[in-house]
Amino acid sequence: MTDSARVQTLTIYLARHSLSPSDLIKASARLAPYRLTVNESTNGELFIQQPEANYPDWAEFFDGYISAEAFGKNSSAGAALLLNVREKWFAVTFGTGRFLLTPDSWEDRFGLKVALNCIPEDMLRSIDKHSLDQLLRHTREQASRDATAREFGFDIEQDLLRAVTGKPVDKAFGQRISGSDSLHVTVPLHLNQLPELLDSLYDRFKDTNYRTKFPWVDQIGELTDSRLEGELDDLLVTKIASGQTGHIWMAVPELISWDRVSGFRFPSRGTSAQYPDIHLEHFLKAVGGPALVKIEDLTRRRVVCVDHDGRKLHEWNAHKCRYAEIDHGGESFLLSNGRWYKVKSDFVHETNTAYARIPDCEVGFPEFMDDSEGKYLERMVKLDPECFALMDQKMILHGGGHSQVEFCDLFATNGDIFHVKRYGQSSALSHLFAQGLVSGELFQMDSAFRLKVKNELPKSHKLQCPKDRPKQGQFRVVFAIISDRAGELRLPFFSRLNLKHAARRLEAYGFRVAKAKIDVNEVFSKTAKFRSRGRT
Repeated sequence: MTDSARVQTLTIYLARHSLSPSDLIKASARLAPYRLTVNESTNGELFIQQPEANYPDWAEFFDGYISAEAFGKNSSAGAALLLNVREKWFAVTFGTGRFLLTPDSWEDRFGLKVALNCIPEDMLRSIDKHSLDQLLRHTREQASRDATAREFGFDIEQDLLRAVTGKPVDKAFGQRISGSDSLHVTVPLHLNQLPELLDSLYDRFKDTNYRTKFPWVDQIGELTDSRLEGELDDLLVTKIASGQTGHIWMAVPELISWDRVSGFRFPSRGTSAQYPDIHLEHFLKAVGGPALVKIEDLTRRRVVCVDHDGRKLHEWNAHKCRYAEIDHGGESFLLSNGRWYKVKSDFVHETNTAYARIPDCEVGFPEFMDDSEGKYLERMVKLDPECFALMDQKMILHGGGHSQVEFCDLFATNGDIFHVKRYGQSSALSHLFAQGLVSGELFQMDSAFRLKVKNELPKSHKLQCPKDRPKQGQFRVVFAIISDRAGELRLPFFSRLNLKHAARRLEAYGFRVAKAKIDVNEVFSKTAKFRSRGRT
């Protein structure tokens, strides 16, 4: 590359398969194709979208006051250049050219891997991440100086890295490089030098050195390959039809107010049964049985949550309520909240091992057969008032403004701090673990918060010295989950991961941590109500 070359911003994609150019570009009557001889060894195909000039949409807002002609006409030009380098097709897009590319034909995280191989770990300027906490947030964070991922507050166990921007070591890639599925570089070069640049970028894509600097990047990744997602969906249906449902189930996909919930329905013709919770076997009954299930049933059928008057509280597509852990092609995949994820097998093993090390609580919990969590907690206190104090819904104002913290659901005289929640998908259970972590941190670090907790407790359970920080191991945080799944407590992978994270943090604050399963009365869990079909 020469100094006299024009500085050009390029957006680059790498094709997933060795397809023909016609397969990589959307069919459109308004595309003008051109064959280019880029250099002696490389020919290219350029597709230009013919621009169409129109008045801006917002011009209608002034209709009757100002003529649309006063605003003039505008057009958006786009082009995509396809080049075959090392028997791999690359696409370089300009303007709106990315919309000319055929979806699902391009490598996932091509740009991310290239960027991570080019950027030192302490020279990141911005990151895009998907946080697997109760909010499932997608965020972009920018720094005023070069920084590490840790300095961005990136949690390697709860955040998925989606994109990075930083300063590459090799000046051939410019002063800034950004990568996600596509790669963005701004470099001085002539068109005939583009194949050489693509050749270098392909070397960076195949390089695995980024795993030394960023070993956590490949732990979890969200799938964007619809072809592979289709294979996994078909495999899911096959397993359900053959009765292999040990790692497939359904659950409430988000945090809900269980006190208002009467039950759940899977609307179908004829009568509509109502159940106290969402279960795969109940859903399969609604579609006619496991042998008759189709992928359309798993993606289009509805799940309706109703209140005590039969009115609809929530409604979800069935795929939002599905959960599965499946091995396919030698790799591990998770289905959670309607999305497929690929997870490294050794990371799954590491998480499962840490989860298994969290001890089970020895408290003998009565079976759940109540209208709500609150009613159940009240019953527990009545059964043993000398042991348990009810703290459910006792919100403590703390931290300024209108910040409210629920210390726990039950507090025991032996120092056990109980957080209780009905079973649900990862996003619902994450709220439980986050609540325990926040209250635990405040209880350990802030004497003012401990004093407020003392004021909410009955005389029989008062804290002795709220001004003094608790001693190591003095208190135990217990996460108790109400579940009618048979056997031991079985949580979705992301919930196991979040519990592992919360337990490690709480132990660092000096707490002991335990988990517990609260069984549901069998008759209560299987009792269904029936009503003639009507609109819910």
